[in-house]
This record gives sequence, C-alpha cells and structure tokens, in this order.
Amino acid sequence: MKTLLRNCRLIPALSGGWDSGLADVLIDGEKIAAVSPASASAPGSDGLDCGGKTLMPGLFDLHMHINWAYHNGELRLDDFKIFIESCLSARLYLDNGITTIRDLGSARRVSAAVRSAIEAGLFAGPRILCGGLILSPVSRPAEPDPYNFLRYVSGCDSMIRAVREEIGSGADFVKLYTPLLPEEMHAAVRAAALYGKPIAVHAHDLVSIRLCIEAGVRSIEHGSYIDAESIEKLKTGKSYLVPTLSVLSHEVATPSYTPEMKKRLLAPLLEANAKNIAAAYRAGLRLGFGTDSPIEELDRTPGLEFRMRHEYCGMDPLDLLIQATVYSAEIAGLTGLTGEVREGLCADLILVDGRPDEDISVMYRRPELVWARGVLHRPGQR
Repeated sequence: MKTLLRNCRLIPALSGGWDSGLADVLIDGEKIAAVSPASASAPGSDGLDCGGKTLMPGLFDLHMHINWAYHNGELRLDDFKIFIESCLSARLYLDNGITTIRDLGSARRVSAAVRSAIEAGLFAGPRILCGGLILSPVSRPAEPDPYNFLRYVSGCDSMIRAVREEIGSGADFVKLYTPLLPEEMHAAVRAAALYGKPIAVHAHDLVSIRLCIEAGVRSIEHGSYIDAESIEKLKTGKSYLVPTLSVLSHEVATPSYTPEMKKRLLAPLLEANAKNIAAAYRAGLRLGFGTDSPIEELDRTPGLEFRMRHEYCGMDPLDLLIQATVYSAEIAGLTGLTGEVREGLCADLILVDGRPDEDISVMYRRPELVWARGVLHRPGQR
C-alpha cells in the first residue's frame, strides 16, 4: 500500500540534508519510497495533506524497561498479567512517538515475548531491542527473585555462561550492572562479540565508567560522574554515553520513593548530571537518548527527557532531536534502517505541529500522527 504525505516540513539534519522547502514523502509498505519537492507530487496517489507541519523520524528510547510489574504485589506473580501489561506499555510508546525502544532488563525476559507478538502482527507497537536479564555481580547468598530482572554472576566462567545464555534466549545485546572486576567485564565483551552482540553497562561512578571505556562496551548508561578525561576518550573511542535524566525528576514516580524523597535523596545525582552530562554535550559527544522511566509516567509528562536535558544541561533543540533519532539509531546499530526521513529507510515517522528544532517545547506534547514501519497510528485512538 502506498501513502503520500503532502506538504511536509522536514528538518535537514534529520532528513539527509533536505533543504528544498516543503516535501512530499511517499510511503510504500514499510519503506520511504521517495522524498520530493511538494510541487512535484505524483498525481492520483492517495494523499494526506500535512499542511506544513513538521515530519520527523520516530523517536528512540535507548534505556527503558517495558515492564515494572515486579514492584506490583500480586501482578508480578502472574506471567500472563505481566505479558498483557507489557503489551499495553508497548502501545503507549507509539502514542508518544517512540518507534524504537531498547529494553534494558525485563522480568521473565517478557520484552522478547512482546517483540514476537508485535512482529506476528497481533498489535501495533515499536521496534524492540531486547536485553534479556541484567547480569549483576553477586551481592547476597540467595538467588535473585525470579520475577525481578536480575541474574547473578560471579567470576569469568559464570559471566561467559550467562552472556551466552541471554543471547541464546533472544537478547539483542547484554546489560551489565557494576561494580565488576575488570576481568569479568572483559570476559562479557569477548563472549558477546563472538555472537556480534553489544554490551550496555549501568555505570554512574567514575571507576566503572573508565572500565567501560577500557573494555570497549557499546554504551555506558547514565554516566553521572563522568570526568573530562573520560569524555575525551569517548570522543575517539568506540563506546557511547546514554544519559537518563527523566528518572531523576520528582515528576516521575519511582517505587519506594515519594516525590519529596526523590527531591532530597537524588538531588546530588541530578546536580552531577547537570554538570557532567552538560560537559559531555559541550565537548561534542554523540549522546544517546534514554529515560529509564515507566512509559505510563512519561505519558503523563510528555517530552520530559527533552525538557530535563534542555533545562539542566542547556542542550540546543536541534541537538536534542538529533540525539533522539540519528545518534540513537547509530548507537543501536540501526543506521541505514531507521532514524531519518530518507528514501529507502523504514517509514518510522511522527508529525508534530510546530518547529521543534527551534522550540523544543513542541515535543512536550504527543505527536499528532505516528507511523511505525509504514502503518499509521493515531495517538490516543484504539
């Protein structure tokens, strides 16, 4: 099926450098078949007049957890309910224009099941990159709660086995918690590389950040206490930084925290992010876009990650949009597939009313329309 989107405003940095005024974008199946000047539209095609509104690539959330039900009493003990709740969460991502998500740990590896349901056509949802269970260093004698998203490891042999088994269970990458011994992290990177899979590491502290860079992990998650030396190494290395400011906001509910507790206890972490992530941005790092927050919370505060980065780190509107699309596609290994409005790429698109590259507050509300792999989704409509 072909659909012509007429009179679209494109942002050059997100559209292969397009600078020819309003454009017509032809969708053919899952792909963008053509981008042409609006005056050269093919006659007779089914069309949707976008009226000069801004057409952008679909957004990414590179650090999320599709399901938070392990905090929710009886619900967490029912695999079927966890799956249903996770499917509902997946649909909410599309409501908010997020067409690609990277799940960094889910109970019962449920994100892989949701991915399969979407790919089977059971419902419209985002592209999902799965991280399986989080590999965490042993910190107690007992096994972790099987309805949490942790898997304990200790030593290189344990780490290698866990990496292989998570990849064998359908993980697109492997997530690690720190602190880890250097040999444990190196073992994880080597084992994952055998299967062509990347490593993502939860690392707030400087020691862990430096170890991540040395080991060559794909992405450093959070990076709150990154220093100038590490920033310089990231500029020439093969690791990326994925900050997550949303989760530090008192506007986002976090299990075991009241808003007042978050303001008080997480204030130092937010201050560190405001300073250090801002420094990484000013140094020119290609930052990924993540939230580490439940989509149900983000749905109540649309665009929160944009707002937090803009207000606390002084990030420019256009740079924020590039982080949420082009750079995140690069980090996820999806460059050339999605992340831009360009001929031949997947038709993951959003239409917004305004100029978000000039005024980021445009992104503080849901998009008007969303296309996921060429299929139209109208936010808020079921």
